[in-house]
Amino acid sequence: MHSPFSSVRVAVVGAGIGRAHVEGYLAAGAEVATICDLTPDKARTLAQKWNIEPHIESDYATVLCDASIEAISLCTPNSLHAPMAIEAMRAGKHVLCEKPLALNAEDAQSIANCARETGRICMVSHVLRFRDDTLELKRRAAEIGEIYYGRAMARRQNGIPKWGGWFTQQRLSGGGPLIDTGVHILDLAWWLAGCPQPVSASGVAYAKFGPQHMHLGAGGAENLGGTFDVEDLAAGMVRFENGLSIHFEASWAINANGDERFCHLHGTQGALLWEDAPKFVGEDGVVEALTEGAGSAWRREMEHFLTCVQSGQTPDPDANQGVVMMRMLDALYLSARENREVAV
Repeated sequence: MHSPFSSVRVAVVGAGIGRAHVEGYLAAGAEVATICDLTPDKARTLAQKWNIEPHIESDYATVLCDASIEAISLCTPNSLHAPMAIEAMRAGKHVLCEKPLALNAEDAQSIANCARETGRICMVSHVLRFRDDTLELKRRAAEIGEIYYGRAMARRQNGIPKWGGWFTQQRLSGGGPLIDTGVHILDLAWWLAGCPQPVSASGVAYAKFGPQHMHLGAGGAENLGGTFDVEDLAAGMVRFENGLSIHFEASWAINANGDERFCHLHGTQGALLWEDAPKFVGEDGVVEALTEGAGSAWRREMEHFLTCVQSGQTPDPDANQGVVMMRMLDALYLSARENREVAV
């Protein structure tokens, strides 16, 4: 079947989470023309998995010099998002950047400014927005009246990723589970609630297990002689100008009875309950189970990005939304350090 995106040549930079981007682009019918990774064998393995023959590169500058590449997925460590996104847009490429948009709001704003100045598309990859079940909840959000309170959790019991690698180093990642998994669940709650403007945040952060090499994830340790200087649990609350408050928890390591991920939004006429078995609760208290699951979330996300590339329409989420999210994360981290509520 002919795809409207078959003429779009994309490059995926980073063969880690980049594997999901490759899958999404291929499902959407685009051409993955290049896979770039500092370890070329990882890129080759990814290409072989999908039986494709892209250019394999280890030098990002070479990708930027390829005039046939129209769009780039950035799937690199967080500290590289801003410089690489800005370089790409200045080279005329459209950018899909993995979450978070940058290490901090200042860097995120530089990306948004560059997108505006160059006229390039810059979209943040928040794939939870593109699931079948979350899209159904979004469609029905108006039915629950005023959304005034939210709770969200992204809890891993034993989930510290690759101890000693870039995930556990502040200068490379920007933080621990808050900026890693927590940003997913906080963004989902914010989006379902209509993306109101945040006004203040109060947060706490702990590192009780990571420094002791405890509660490691399935990938174990990348470098036991390396660094762990981020949190392994963060929690807090964000207040918004419309009166909404969202409470959240994000952890890599905690003594609990298992992993847990949910997003609950409560309104004056019902509730949106997203979890393993998402539900819609009406004003009469009747619980309606939603059977939809993730569906083809990665394909749908790439289709949206590619549509924006071709049409010039503003993506959702764009870099400006990424800036607001980074302002929330910055405020939560500052609150945790200074033990006080801070303005966003």
